[in-house]
Amino acid sequence: MTTETAVPDEPATDVFTEPPPILSPDSLRNVLHDHWHLAGPDLRPLDSERDLNVLVDSRFVLKVSNPAERSDVIDMEVRALAHVHASDPGLPVPATVAARSGAPVVHLADDTGRDCLARLITLLPGSPLEGRPIDTALAEQVGAVAGRVSVALQGFFHPAAGRALMWDIRRMPAVLAGSGIGAGPLQHLAARVTPALNATGALPSGIQHGDVTLTNVLADSGTVTAVIDFGDMHHTGAACDLAATLASVLRTTGDAGTETIWRLTDAVLRGYQRHRALLPAEVSLLGELVIARLVTTLAVSATRRGPHEDNHRYITQYDRGSERVLEVLGELGPEQLAHRMERLAGTRDLASAIPGSSLPGRRAEAMGGGLSPLFYRQPLELVRGEGPWLFSPGGTRYLDAYNNVAVVGHAHPAVTNAIGRQLTLLNTHSRYLHAGVVDLAERVLATMPAELDTCLFTTSGTEANELAWRLATEYTGATAAVIAEHAYHGSSKWMADLSSNEWPPGYRPHHVATFPAPHGPAAELTRAAAAQRIERTAEALRSAGDRPALVLADSQFTSEGILDVPADFAAGLVDGAHAVGALYLADEVQSGYGRSGPLLWRFALAGITPDIVTLGKPMGAGYPIGAVVTRREIADALARKYEYFSTFAATAAAAAAGHAVLDVLHLTGLPEQAVEVGNQLRRRLRELAADEPLLGDVRGIGLLAGIDIRADGETTSRALTRSLLDRLVAHGVLAGSTGPRGDVLKVRPPLVWEPAHVDVFIDGLHRALSDLRAGRT
Repeated sequence: MTTETAVPDEPATDVFTEPPPILSPDSLRNVLHDHWHLAGPDLRPLDSERDLNVLVDSRFVLKVSNPAERSDVIDMEVRALAHVHASDPGLPVPATVAARSGAPVVHLADDTGRDCLARLITLLPGSPLEGRPIDTALAEQVGAVAGRVSVALQGFFHPAAGRALMWDIRRMPAVLAGSGIGAGPLQHLAARVTPALNATGALPSGIQHGDVTLTNVLADSGTVTAVIDFGDMHHTGAACDLAATLASVLRTTGDAGTETIWRLTDAVLRGYQRHRALLPAEVSLLGELVIARLVTTLAVSATRRGPHEDNHRYITQYDRGSERVLEVLGELGPEQLAHRMERLAGTRDLASAIPGSSLPGRRAEAMGGGLSPLFYRQPLELVRGEGPWLFSPGGTRYLDAYNNVAVVGHAHPAVTNAIGRQLTLLNTHSRYLHAGVVDLAERVLATMPAELDTCLFTTSGTEANELAWRLATEYTGATAAVIAEHAYHGSSKWMADLSSNEWPPGYRPHHVATFPAPHGPAAELTRAAAAQRIERTAEALRSAGDRPALVLADSQFTSEGILDVPADFAAGLVDGAHAVGALYLADEVQSGYGRSGPLLWRFALAGITPDIVTLGKPMGAGYPIGAVVTRREIADALARKYEYFSTFAATAAAAAAGHAVLDVLHLTGLPEQAVEVGNQLRRRLRELAADEPLLGDVRGIGLLAGIDIRADGETTSRALTRSLLDRLVAHGVLAGSTGPRGDVLKVRPPLVWEPAHVDVFIDGLHRALSDLRAGRT
């Protein structure tokens, strides 16, 4: 007589020592008829280590659990399947078929009179991958489904998951000790991996499938179709779960070359991380966990094969493959194995790739020496950033007062998450449609004057200015440019020619002329004066047979020393450009993106409308993206002859970065904060300068400041500025210099600065100046 129940009494024996259930075909048919109304079913036995599994009508699997199986464990399996179906409906796992009473589990006696639990689950297509050749395509699918199952089980809880299970690799030393295997290579490996097993307690953990192996992964025609058998679920580290999957795939390699092992490892990790990104700490232990799983496999085999001679083939089927993989992995020390896994998973710590003592020399040797110089007399090695702070390998913290690239703070999670998420989905060029790219263009245009209706993406400010130059020459038909007397607009060949602060002594390129930057009293910097400067410069070009196509200006004249430009003077530059037939370009790479306040752009604060605006550095907060914003008629002039295409411009990942930056700026009020903090910064600087003979004029708008450094009678102001920068580093502050003579202290921090950071900066500057006066350079 059988009865139905969801929670039967607990058995007292162990599933690994108790023989599987025994039920004749007639007994099985009676069970199926009595509880699921299946009459005359076709039955076929299936392999199982400790249970009785039977294929029913090629539609279902009847699972009769080992008499020693705990009822709460069966309940956990049933509930886990329901949870997975709810959390990832597309994940192919079986469904439990309720018995006629509605219960998911029935209580029955096998032919020997032992109480057992039985369930009927749906049959999924495909056959187990175990024993079949595994190529990288299949290995990647296996890794992917393992990742999906782990993610699908997140949030699932059941008290039974805390059970002690032989297949829990964290118990490997105890399982090995009880296996009867004497001292030898396995004991050595067990001792080796024990620290890694202990370290799993600090890794992400939860209820895991525990056995997403080739035995339980089904496939058909080279495509994974299902994951079955949740019978080994337990609470463990997610990396332990992955180790079981990876070990299962690797042990299929047999006597193939070791390169096959690493190709399959790469494939499994690739598939897994498409669904669940691994933490560096998980990856660093993964190789040791695979070893532990393989040792566990051999230990369980040794424990089971004696008492269960009738199931010898099934129990020992993995032994040779496990031994082979252990040979390969065991040849690598723990650090070597971890390093290889980190390289394959993409979690390698690149900051530690070269010892710090040899880093400067090796950089100079490999990266052009003096062509790409470093800051400071003692070059600074940095390995991490967080908000307004940068960190050395030893953990020394520096306040960043210089880098406008990280406009919303270094390594802002919104930016890194947006980029990382998009990279997991797609990142290709702009020849295809992508809503995120178009939406970003529209968002940028919404911040601009209505006349500027076209946004063209680039990879940098340099590329943006190059494209602007092409637009201007095609639109105007002219061939010359007008720039400020100490400008910087980029590093390409033509942009270097349009960057007068880059010119070596005596160099003056053809087709380029300079106008005087707006130094001097504000009363003299009128609209008419600005227009006259452009017109006089254009006249000089005309006398040489040239005509200007473009007038370029950094809206804050940052390279000229960070100048406070009156709005009338800015308007006069536009007037002057138009008067000589040129377009006016506002270069907002350094002064834009909220640095000057909530209008976002310095030109907007001046109330002017340029013909072209170029954006760069801060646009992606570290991800390479820039843009040209202009009128459609100007873009159409270039389109009549050319197409514009840049492989890495307007990618989906670049757009993700751009959206994240705008989101943070708009939703957190950083541009408004930049005005308040910038005002406090300059006020404090002026207070310090009043009592400090080495400090002169303080200028700037928004979160930007330029401070003149005065000569002390013995040392030039340029040399003092360099010494001051070095002393600031000694006091935990990173700043820069600018200006025609290199004697302006440049403070251009991330916009996340708050009043407390101003205090840190002023304190560091005060200490650095004291050092200079004391002769410490």
